[in-house]
Amino acid sequence: TKMSTTDDVLSPFHQSRQTRHAYLNRTQSLLSAILTKNETEVTLLSLPTIENDYERRPTSTYILRSLSDKERETLLDPQQCNCRLASDDATLQIMYRVAGNGEGPSMSKWDMSSSLKSQVRNNCFGGNVILGVLLDGPDAVKDTIPSNLSNLVGISYNGLIQNSILEPGCAIHKNAEVINTHAMKYAAIIGCGSVSCSETDVAKSKEKYNFDMAGGSMDVEVGPEAGGGRIVHAKVESTLVDVCHNLNMDSKGAAIAPLVTFDESDYTAIASSSSSSSSPSQIPTTMNMLCPHSSLLHTPRTHHIHLSPHASIDSATSVSSALLLPQSTIKSGCTVSHALLQWNATITSQSDAHHVLLMEQSEVGPHSFTANAIYGPDSHVSGGEVHCTIFGPNANSHHQSLLIGILWPLGRGNVGYGSNVGSNHTGRIPDQETSVGEGTFWGLGSVIKFPVDLTSAPYSIIAAGVQLPPQRITLPFSLITEGPGGMNQLTPGWLLQYSPYTVARSEVKFANRRTAKRHDFYTGWKILRAGTMDLMLDARNALFYAGQQQQQQSAGEGSKSNKVGVFKTDRAIPGLGANQLTEKGRQIGIKAYTDALQRYALRGLLDRLVNLAASQQKGSSMVDVLRHVGLKGIGGGNLPAVDTTAPPKPIANWPILPWNEASHTDAEALWKHQHSVLLNELPSILGNSNTNNNNILPQLLQKCIALEEDHAKRVYKSKSRDDARGMSTVPGYKDVHIPAEKDSVVLTAKEESDKVKADAQLVGDALGVSGVARSRL
Repeated sequence: TKMSTTDDVLSPFHQSRQTRHAYLNRTQSLLSAILTKNETEVTLLSLPTIENDYERRPTSTYILRSLSDKERETLLDPQQCNCRLASDDATLQIMYRVAGNGEGPSMSKWDMSSSLKSQVRNNCFGGNVILGVLLDGPDAVKDTIPSNLSNLVGISYNGLIQNSILEPGCAIHKNAEVINTHAMKYAAIIGCGSVSCSETDVAKSKEKYNFDMAGGSMDVEVGPEAGGGRIVHAKVESTLVDVCHNLNMDSKGAAIAPLVTFDESDYTAIASSSSSSSSPSQIPTTMNMLCPHSSLLHTPRTHHIHLSPHASIDSATSVSSALLLPQSTIKSGCTVSHALLQWNATITSQSDAHHVLLMEQSEVGPHSFTANAIYGPDSHVSGGEVHCTIFGPNANSHHQSLLIGILWPLGRGNVGYGSNVGSNHTGRIPDQETSVGEGTFWGLGSVIKFPVDLTSAPYSIIAAGVQLPPQRITLPFSLITEGPGGMNQLTPGWLLQYSPYTVARSEVKFANRRTAKRHDFYTGWKILRAGTMDLMLDARNALFYAGQQQQQQSAGEGSKSNKVGVFKTDRAIPGLGANQLTEKGRQIGIKAYTDALQRYALRGLLDRLVNLAASQQKGSSMVDVLRHVGLKGIGGGNLPAVDTTAPPKPIANWPILPWNEASHTDAEALWKHQHSVLLNELPSILGNSNTNNNNILPQLLQKCIALEEDHAKRVYKSKSRDDARGMSTVPGYKDVHIPAEKDSVVLTAKEESDKVKADAQLVGDALGVSGVARSRL
C-alpha cells in the first residue's frame, strides 16, 4: 500500500520525464531518417500522434522526401514563394502527413507546390532543412485551437533557416535566424532575432555547470558564495525532498518521504546518438526543441532551449540553456541562462536569472537578480537579489532586499524591505552562510552578519532595524528586538503568547496558497506538529533550568544577589545566541511553550476519545477507556517525575524535516508522540490533586477546554489590539478594516474552541466521563 501511494504521488514527475523523452525520441527519429536516406529516396516515418485528444490512432505516418523540380521552382520563384538558398549545397526536404493507412506510396508522388505557395514565403534556407506542410483532412489545425494560430501556420519572412526541422503546422515568422531548431506542430517562433544551438556552447554548459538537457539536470552551488561543496545536482523533476536529501539535511531521522529517482539509462540512446558529424550539411543532433503549443516570441537571442507543451518565452532579452516544463514562462525583458523551470513557474519583468531551478508555481520578478538558487514550490521573489540560496516553499521577498548564502529549505517566511541577509564576507573570503528556520520573518532594514543558524527557532521575528551578529538560536517563536546596552533582546515564545493570531492565520494562509499540487504530498505540514513540539520542549527545559540555576546562585549570594535577573548569551542559556533575556521574558517563554505543548497533547487525547466514543457503545468501563489512551494506573504517586537535569548543549544539526516525521502521514504515530508529550506534562497539568482512575480524564478534558478557550481569547486580543491602535492613530481606520469580532481567523478560533467543548461533552456522555463541561485554567 505504501509503495502504491508513493507511486501515485511521484507519478507526475515520472510522467513528465517520460513525456520529455518521447519528444526527444521524436527529434531523434526525424534526424535518423534524414541522415540515413538518399536524396532520391522517399521515407515513410511513423511518429506518435501529437493531437491525441482528437484522434484514436496512437501513431501517424509522415512522408519525408526531397522536393520535386516543380516544387523547388515554386519555392524559389520570386512571384510565388520568393525563397532563396544561402548556399548551393543547401538541402531541403518536404514533410507531410499520410491521410490514411496504405496511402503513403501514392501520396508520396503528390505535388505540394500549392501548399508550399500558401504556407512558405520569403525565407532564406541553408544547410539541411525539413519543411513541413499541412494538408486538409486529419492534419488540419483543429477548431478548438485558438483561431489566430490557424492564420499563422506556415514559414515566412525569416532571414535564415538552417539545419532545422519545421514540422507541418508550426508557425515560424519574421525571425532573423533559426538554426538547429526543431519546431513541432502548433509550436510558434515569431519576431525573434537569433534562435540557435551551438554544439560548442552546449559542451561548455555541460563542462562548467553539468547542464544536461536530455537528463533535465544541472549542478547548482548553494551556501558559501566562494564555493565549498554544497552542490545540488538539481533535476527539472526534483522536489525539495530530493534537494534536502542531496545536501544531507535529512541526516537526523530516517528519510520517510519518497525521493524522485530515475533510471539514468533511459535516455542513453538519445545521448549516445548525438555525435557530431564531420559533414557541415548534416543537422547537428544538439537542437532547440519546441514541443506542440509552445511559443518563442519577440526575443532577440535564444540558444539551447527545450520548451515543453504550452511553455513560452515571450519578449525576453536573452535566454540560453533553459528547459521549461508545461505552462512555465520567461517573459518581459528577462536575461536567463542555465535555468530549469517546473510547471507554471515564471521569470518576468526585467529580471536576471542564472543557474536556477524554479519549482512548480514559483516566480522570480519583477526586477530581480538571482544566481545559483533553488526556489521551492509557491515561492516568490521580486525586486531584490538572491544568490547561492535555497528559497523554500511559500517564502516571499516582495521588496528590495538581499539574500546571499541562505539555506532556507522550509521557507514559509517573509523578507522585509531593505533586509540585508547577506553579510557573508569575513574580510578574507565570502565563504559564510546562514541556515534559516521555517517561518522566519526578516524585519525592515534588518542586517544579518554571518554565520547565523535559526533552524531550531522556527517562526521567529527579527524586528525592524535589528543587527544580528553571528550566533545560533534554538528558542522557537521568538521576537528579537534592539535591547539596552547594545545587545539585542530576545523574548522566547512571543508569537505564541502575544500574537497567536499570526500563527492561526498562517495555518490557513499556507493551506490556501499551496497551489503547487504536484508537491502537495510533502508541503502540507502543520506548524504545531511533532517536530516543532520537540523543539519547544527542549527550549522550555533550557529556560526552566536557567531559572533554577539563577535561584541557586541568588540563594548562595544572599543579599548581594541581583533581584532583576538578566540572562546574557548562550553561556547563560543554551540556544539564546548573542542576545539577552529578562526574567519576565523567561517566564513568558515557559508559559507559551507549556501551553502549546499541553494544548497539542490534550487535543490528541480528545481526538482519540472522540474516535473511541464513535466506535463503541455507552457503558464502556473506565478502565478500558484509560487503557485505550494509555493512562490506566496513572495518578496519585504514579505521575512521571519532572525532569530537572541540565539540558545538553545544542549541537549544530538540521532538525528533523517535517516530511520525514513519522506523524506526517501516520495518525497512529502522531498519537504516539502526543501521548509521550502528555505523560511528560501530567505533573504540570494535575499538580498535587488527588488523581485516580475515576477523575483523571475529567481533569484533563477540563484543562483542554480551558486552553482552547484561552487560545481563542488571545487570538481575538492580538487582533483587537491592532484595531484599537489603528483607530486611535489613523483617521477613518474603522471604516476600511475588518474588526476583530468579524475577522475570519478570530471566528475560526472561536469555532474551534466551541467544537472542543462540544467534543468533550460528547465524550463525557458516550463514555460516562462526568464533569468535563466547565473550564478553568
